[in-house]
Amino acid sequence: MIIDKAGYEFMWPGEPVRLGCTFEMNDRRAVLVGICKASAPFFSMPIVYTRYSQASWFVPRERNLMTYVLAQPQADLPTAEVCRRIERQTGLVALTADQFRWKTIGYFLGSTGIPVNFGITITLGFLIGVAIAGQTFYLFTIENLKQFGALKAMGLTNRRIVGMILLQALVVGLIGYGLGIGLAAAFFESTKNFTQLAGIAMYWQVMAGVGAAVLVIVALSSLLSIRRVLVLEPAVVFRG
Repeated sequence: MIIDKAGYEFMWPGEPVRLGCTFEMNDRRAVLVGICKASAPFFSMPIVYTRYSQASWFVPRERNLMTYVLAQPQADLPTAEVCRRIERQTGLVALTADQFRWKTIGYFLGSTGIPVNFGITITLGFLIGVAIAGQTFYLFTIENLKQFGALKAMGLTNRRIVGMILLQALVVGLIGYGLGIGLAAAFFESTKNFTQLAGIAMYWQVMAGVGAAVLVIVALSSLLSIRRVLVLEPAVVFRG
């Protein structure tokens, strides 16, 4: 048997890497002959590689025992053409590496609760971010109404005041975005040596999406506080 590195650490925690270890599957003895470096597993169960004849010996007989077959086409044949030939001759589905990757992603998106759980978490984080940021900017505006009134009394237009508020909100959003991305990057950097988390990485698409979300939060929270400034009378500075 060949086992993935994460599976080896799961089955023999704290032990140095060595071959020749024995273990049992369905009361049958197996010998470890190799350790492979595979992608970080989503599940905690070890991943074992062996010949089909060996797999059928360890696993009880079932109607459809084999999940898929990994094949490599000849160098002079296009992969897509080989897939078409396999489908035509066997009636089974044949996929390229990229098609197989997207089919796997589609399975997790359509057949598991992972998208719903992550979607709820992201939505709640977005709503809480809007609420906290909006409340913070709103309180700042309320506490500084007299200062805004004084600026309007000196002839400053609503447009310029709104620009000031938006600029402040943008600066605060950029600082918060930088701190958040920096802490996330530090977390990924500190966990890169853990086998179970080695496949987690931060893509630029995620960073761009988070930046867009922060920009929307800043814009929405600023709009909540700008309304009080627009209807503010300059005479408020002379009261009390």
